[in-house]
Parts: sequence; C-alpha cells; structure tokens
Amino acid sequence: MRYLADTHILLWAFEGGAKISGSVSQALRDRSSEVFFSPVSLWEIAIKYQTGKLVIHGVTPEEFLAELEDSFFEPLPLDNQVIASSYQVPRLHGDPFDRLLMWQAIKHDCTLLSADPATDQYASHGLRVVH
Repeated sequence: MRYLADTHILLWAFEGGAKISGSVSQALRDRSSEVFFSPVSLWEIAIKYQTGKLVIHGVTPEEFLAELEDSFFEPLPLDNQVIASSYQVPRLHGDPFDRLLMWQAIKHDCTLLSADPATDQYASHGLRVVH
C-alpha cells in the first residue's frame, strides 16, 4: 500500500502520535507499505512557521526536514505535471495546500492519511483516505 501523510499527520507523528487515530497509526506501522511526505507539506510548514501560526516542538522547518529524512517517511516528488493539472481539483476544500496534497495522492495512486473529514468530499474524484 502507498500512503501520503497530510501535514498535520507528519507533525503529530513527530510530537509522539497521541493525536493520531488508530487506523492511521496502523497504516504508519505497516512496514510493508510506503509512507510518503510531500514538499507541499514542507512549504505549508515553512509558511505557517514564518507567520507564527506554527511551533514545531522547538525546531525550525529545516530541522524538522532533517528529522523527516531520518525517519521511515519517504519523499514524494512534486512533479510539474501534478502542479499543472491541479486545476482539476474542485474547490470543495478551502485550503490550497490540502487540495494539492489530495491531487498529488490521486495522481501517485496513494491513500491520504488525514484527520480532516473535509477530504471525504473528494472520494468521487478518486481520493482514498484513512482517517
């Protein structure tokens, strides 16, 4: 199975995982699966960190990336085709980061790991989600 972690799942995983649901935890522990993170999440983290909307358990976004790179999470490249075709994602969800993550998951045949119930609106567009 291929999973793409939503930004909050990445952050919660590095805070100890207490906020992560049992089904998402199970997916993260399944070592036969690939679990990816996106540059979109890194961009979202950097922007929210810069504006003071996010504190990452005492580290900078660069230090958080170093932790990610030392973990079981694998980078999922954000290619130009995904970006150029992202206009096809309906604006059912107001967050542009989430819409791009969902589109990246669809285009790379990944199941999104997310606690956001608004992602369910995209099932008819091919998105699979574990909450």
